[in-house]
Amino acid sequence: MIEVEIKLPIPEADNFKAKLLNLGFRESGYLQEHDTYFDNPEGSIRANGQALRVRVTKDPGTGKSSTQINFKGEKLDRQTAARQELETGVEDGAVCREILRAIGYVPVTPEVRKDRRMLCMDQVTACLDRVDGLGDFLELEILVEREEERDAAVGRIEDILGHLGYRLSDTTHTSYLSMLQKKYSGV
Repeated sequence: MIEVEIKLPIPEADNFKAKLLNLGFRESGYLQEHDTYFDNPEGSIRANGQALRVRVTKDPGTGKSSTQINFKGEKLDRQTAARQELETGVEDGAVCREILRAIGYVPVTPEVRKDRRMLCMDQVTACLDRVDGLGDFLELEILVEREEERDAAVGRIEDILGHLGYRLSDTTHTSYLSMLQKKYSGV
């Protein structure tokens, strides 16, 4: 699976929610996510532009939680954050994190925590993220099966951005983890 995604810093999530609803998006959920990233001791996973994480997702409405382990490959282009994504559920997040530590992976700091409102339209998912320590962001995401479908997905995302008054050049390719690391390191 290839995830074609953009991330846009936004001034206020509520204004964007109304704009997305006007474009035809429908609300599909509200979640709280807690991400722990891992790397090998050499740091080569992140240095290669990849990511390995354990994500705990909680639905505050029901109180139910789920955990996934996720690997994201290197970015496939310079316009978006398109990359291979592999993800599967795990029964126990704490045990999964301990397994990764036991085989030599180390947690990367800081952990990423966010509140995420999700809206959907056709194959497009819009996420309004409020990231602890960073503020509000819009993510637009389309999952495609094949590389040949990526350009059409980028075009669709670009069209939605245009209706919101933005361009691809307004987006960021920096992960929330990297933004937080930069903020807390003072660089």
